Amino acid sequence: MQKFIKALGVYQEAPPPSIEELAAYPVLRGYDAALLKRIQPHALLMKVDKGDLILREGEYGDSAYYIVDGTVEVVLPHAIKRRPTAEIPTRPTRSKGSPIGARAESILDERKLSPGAGQMPGRPVRGDTVILTTLPADIVGTDRIFLAKGEIFGEISALSRYPQSANVVAHTDCVILQLRVQALRMIQKKSPEFKEFVDQRYRQRSLSNHLMNVRLFADCDAPFIKELTQRVQLLSFEPGESIVKQGDPADAFFLVRSGFVKVSQKVGEVDLTISYVAKGEYCGEIALLFDEPWIFSLTAYDHADIVKVSRDDFQRMMKEHPAIERDVWEVTVSRLKDRGRVARTPGASAFLQMALDEGLIHGNSILLIDLDTCTRCDDCVRGCQSTHEGTPRFIREGTKYQNFLIPTACYHCTDPVCMIGCPTGAITRVGAGLQVAISDACIGCGNCANRCPWGNIIPVPETKEGKLVNISTKCDLCEAHDGRPACVYNCPNGSAMRISFKDLDTIMGQIDS
Repeated sequence: MQKFIKALGVYQEAPPPSIEELAAYPVLRGYDAALLKRIQPHALLMKVDKGDLILREGEYGDSAYYIVDGTVEVVLPHAIKRRPTAEIPTRPTRSKGSPIGARAESILDERKLSPGAGQMPGRPVRGDTVILTTLPADIVGTDRIFLAKGEIFGEISALSRYPQSANVVAHTDCVILQLRVQALRMIQKKSPEFKEFVDQRYRQRSLSNHLMNVRLFADCDAPFIKELTQRVQLLSFEPGESIVKQGDPADAFFLVRSGFVKVSQKVGEVDLTISYVAKGEYCGEIALLFDEPWIFSLTAYDHADIVKVSRDDFQRMMKEHPAIERDVWEVTVSRLKDRGRVARTPGASAFLQMALDEGLIHGNSILLIDLDTCTRCDDCVRGCQSTHEGTPRFIREGTKYQNFLIPTACYHCTDPVCMIGCPTGAITRVGAGLQVAISDACIGCGNCANRCPWGNIIPVPETKEGKLVNISTKCDLCEAHDGRPACVYNCPNGSAMRISFKDLDTIMGQIDS
């Protein structure tokens, strides 16, 4: 049997499972050899020691885990708090023999397990409800959940790109088949049954929580939300795939549950980018409110998962909840203004398209420098350098657009793919904020730098444990001066600024003028 280990945080991969081995697992049984061959590079077979931490609460994952043999325990945050001696440690530097994660035996006890091999995936040993992904888990009657041979976990978080809501620890020695998100999407596309399986788990475990945490649905009562979760359609789109086209009949309202959707409009012979819709946001309300065809086109910018609400359910929601109607009209007015602005100033559309192309739409805090006022004094770099023990955390070079420079500096993404698979948990969100930082636990494996699509994580040579390694560094939003990052504070001309692309008014105003 293959074994997959991590040594010193660096993946050392044995050959992936053979096509014959993959075909033997129930989760992949029945797929043809051509599909299994495409899945093969994204499938890893692992031996996990008892007590190893497989998934950590709050971390982002890109994989589902199918239990070939053994049992894992889902340890919930509130359960940890009730056990004073329990601890989920930061993952240490690991060597051979520690394939997945840190030892976490203190959270386990010797109570007898009772899961059966035929137990439904994710079902608690006793109690009624468990949610393994996204928002805090909803547990009734139990704080100990075990998953046994033949069960799968992590798939909703991997596909929807939400952080884990619980720790998952090997209760016994386990053999686990890891299927990365690329494999999951191939299976979903090929197998309507698998997609229905995942959608049903999402509908049962997470959809109601997602809806209630979207501002639009915040005032809806629980019975309405529960009924709505059973009536909506769950749709998935590939990057570049059309969702609706301008002029199509309007028959639904769309909520984006993961990914980004580009909103565009044809003006003459040119398609102009109007805006984008991110996870938790919605579109389609204009056509329904005015009872007219779609005035925009919607296109999946990356893999996008959509919750489709019918016209009848949308109208009922508006009728029963006046607060929702007010919010929808506010958004509608804003989008109609965006439409008019783009028609007047095509440069605004070009800027938005650049923001899509450069990934700026992912950012919560993006460093911009206005080159019209910048004197190239480098005080921004020196300020960052002095704040970080002589090593600046950004490079004053990057993409230029009109009078703006986008330096090589972390965007602090809404959906930080750099955090996936960090072997020591060194790269994390700081507290309850949006900033992403790297701690001293970094071992220089390069995983985060390789994952960052924008090249904003900088390797710096450093000696650790007698070895020279490239430690990852990046902007951590130091906020060292009056709540402002040093780069912004030290700019003598006010040229350096930090913006979020959830609010483009500042930049758009300068482009319009």
